[in-house]
Amino acid sequence: MAKALSTNTTLRLSGKVAIITGGASGIGEATARVFANEGAGHVVIADIQDELGNQVVASIGNQRCTYIHCDVADEGQVKNLVQSTVNTYGQVQTFPILAFKGV
Repeated sequence: MAKALSTNTTLRLSGKVAIITGGASGIGEATARVFANEGAGHVVIADIQDELGNQVVASIGNQRCTYIHCDVADEGQVKNLVQSTVNTYGQVQTFPILAFKGV
């Protein structure tokens, strides 16, 4: 279970922008919460579970987190996800791939 708050006085992800695929539930959701707790400047949750993704954003806070519908099986959607994130936040420093298809 992910820690609710970081006990580290120097937040490891301070100010970084992260895209979390599969961030609406399970390991992806837990990762999004850890990244937010570790000081990420912004967490972008990418998933196909719109309702769950928006619930995670609401619980983390929409000033620090957003949801984008993205099916990682569709290369065009992934390209749009990355491009829209870069256009909005200037860059992406971390991009853990937690949702994938066809392994």
